[in-house]
Amino acid sequence: MGGLLSFVGFADFCGKNYYLPSGRDNRMSSQAPRAFNRTIYHDHPEMVFYGTDDGCQDGSFREFADFVAHYESVAPERRDDIHMVSVVGGLYGLNLIPLWKPKRITIFDINPAAITYFKLIRKVFTSSRNVNHFLERLTEGDYTAETEREKWVRENIRLKQKGCLPRERGSTKRPYEQSWQYAFQNFEMTRHLLSEVPLEIRTEPMESESFSNWIRNQNNLWIYASNITQFHFFDLEVADTSNVVLLQIIHPEQPQLLDLAPLAGGPVKVHFEIPLRAQRIA
Repeated sequence: MGGLLSFVGFADFCGKNYYLPSGRDNRMSSQAPRAFNRTIYHDHPEMVFYGTDDGCQDGSFREFADFVAHYESVAPERRDDIHMVSVVGGLYGLNLIPLWKPKRITIFDINPAAITYFKLIRKVFTSSRNVNHFLERLTEGDYTAETEREKWVRENIRLKQKGCLPRERGSTKRPYEQSWQYAFQNFEMTRHLLSEVPLEIRTEPMESESFSNWIRNQNNLWIYASNITQFHFFDLEVADTSNVVLLQIIHPEQPQLLDLAPLAGGPVKVHFEIPLRAQRIA
C-alpha cells in the first residue's frame, strides 16, 4: 500500500482547525470519540435534527466560502457529472445541492425517521413558490402526510417552527433560515435539482457492508458525511477516485475536505476517521 493522502491543520477557521490534503499521516485517535453511544440514532424517531448545527456555531456560515472555492477550482469537466452522496443528519447537505449541481443524488441515513424528514422537506421545497411560501407551509403543516411517521415528523417540524419542539420528540438546532442559507439564496436552482435529478435513497449506515459494496464501483462521487466519524471509524474502498471528493464537518466547527483526484489510477482505501485519510491499494 502507498500513496497516503491525509490532513494537517491548515488555518484557524471558526476558531478551529480547517483541514486540507497533506502528504503525511496525521491520525488523531484509534477510536471514534463518541463510539460509546453510536447506536442512539438507530431507528429512534426522536433522534432527528430539525435544522443543522454543522459548521460555524455562530450561524455565520463562514465555512461555506471554502467549499465554494474548492468547487470553482477543480477542472470544469469534473463538475459536469457529479454524483452527490449525503447523509441526512441535520440536512446541511441541502446547501451543497445548488453548489455542486449534481447529475445524480443519493441520500442515506441509518434512521428511517430522518429519511422521512428528508422526503417531506423535498416534497414541500419542490412544490413551494419561494422561500417564504416554503417556510409558511412548514410552520402551518400545510402539506399531506400519509403514514404515522410522516405525521410525526410533520408535527415536529411545525413545533420547531413555533419554537416549542420538546426534546423527547426531536432535536431542534438552528432556524431553517440559518441552516439552509445557500439553498435559500439559490431557491429556484435547488428546487429544480431536487425535482429533476435522479434520486436514490438508502436506509443504511455508511459503515455497513451493503453501503461498502454499493459505493466501491461508483464514480464521480462527491460525498458529504457530516460528523459520522465522531461515532464510527471505518474504511471504504473506491475503484476510481479521479473525481471523488469527501467532506465532513466535525462538531462543532472543523470542516475537513479531502479531494482524492491525486490518487487516481487504481483502487483507493478511504479511512473515515478524524481526520480523513486515504491511500492507494497496491
